[in-house]
Order: sequence, then C-alpha cells, then structure tokens
Amino acid sequence: MVTLYFLTPILRILVPIVTSILLVVGLNGCATLEERRRVSLAQDIDTCASFGAAYGSPDYTGCMLTQQQRRDAQGVEALERARLATEINKTMQDMTDSRIRNCERQRKHDRPGARRRTCA
Repeated sequence: MVTLYFLTPILRILVPIVTSILLVVGLNGCATLEERRRVSLAQDIDTCASFGAAYGSPDYTGCMLTQQQRRDAQGVEALERARLATEINKTMQDMTDSRIRNCERQRKHDRPGARRRTCA
C-alpha cells in the first residue's frame, strides 16, 4: 500500500475510501456498457421475432443486420450532430471575438471627447 504519511489523519482515512468509490463507479460504468449491449441485442431479437423471422434463417440474419445498421446509423447521426454543434459554437465564438476586436480597433480611432463605444 502507498504510504500516506504526508497527509493529515482525516485524509489518510478519506483517500482510500474515495479511491475505492471511484474505482467501483468506474467499474460500474463498464458493466453499464455491457448491459446496454445486452439490452440492444435483446431488443433486436424481439424486433426480428415480431417480424416472424425464425432464429437462424436467412430472414433472421438479414433482420439482425438491418437492426445493427440502423443502430450504427443512429450513432453516426448523433456524432455528426455533435460535430456540427461544436463547429457552429466555434464559428459563433470566432464571430464574437472578431466583432470585439473590430470594435476595440475602431475605439482607438474615435475622436477625443466622443462617446465611448461599448465592446462586449
């Protein structure tokens, strides 16, 4: 075990507890991902069964592939939406920064005694 001699007595107790909690929470995150995969598979199986495809038949295989492609397409769409949102936010920030720079540049050229520009 790591020596915690430099910590106060309370921290010597809290650090291992907090570390353990973080480790458990992290491991639960992994289990959650696996659980989501199982749920998705179960939903796909139910969907294909509701279409009347028998397990192991070509129709069943095609249905399962279609379900996976649908799920993959949803993931790609979500990533694309996130990318676009990030790009839009960056563009908006660039425009705001540019307006502020232009305003401050113009402020330098204002006549003395003129009303001050507010650049914000």
